[in-house]
Amino acid sequence: MSAEWEQRIRCRMPASRIRRAWMVWAIWGMLGTSLTMEGTVDMTALSVSALLTAPFWAAFILWPFFRLWRRLRDRALWAEEIEPLIHDAEGDDPFGLPVIRGRGGLLLAAEAVSDAVPDASALLTEVPRRTPDEEGGLPFETYEPESLARWGAAYLEKCSDDNGDAARFARWTNTFRHADLAIRT
Repeated sequence: MSAEWEQRIRCRMPASRIRRAWMVWAIWGMLGTSLTMEGTVDMTALSVSALLTAPFWAAFILWPFFRLWRRLRDRALWAEEIEPLIHDAEGDDPFGLPVIRGRGGLLLAAEAVSDAVPDASALLTEVPRRTPDEEGGLPFETYEPESLARWGAAYLEKCSDDNGDAARFARWTNTFRHADLAIRT
């Protein structure tokens, strides 16, 4: 089930989808030509062949224009995709949250934290939040990895015997920071 903030985010078209679309475009350009012309002896067969493959040729012609439109539209957007980030996935008590991967690394939606950790708003009062960026496709407040990691280290130092949701989240913040550093390099 998708959270409300995941419904409101606007992401750029993923690079993997763009590469796949260009690959299909090139394959159709080569293979489609041979399939359209295969076995056509006269103009009637060529006409029928062209009629049957017309939707594919329309997509072939329109794809570069669609890609240009998406590139111009996506230029202002920050987010690329939403990915789950799990701390200690093979351990006894895994903990994970969906993070936003974008141009400058990772961000965490403040709403995702409050959904996963019920008392998070009281605990995270001193952690700075990024303001909503409607133009960038993030219409909600977000946390940056460095500030959350500092909070997580301080929380674990202060409450080392805690094993609740807040402590699991505090341990997760270090994983979040390391994942962000790995993406940036």
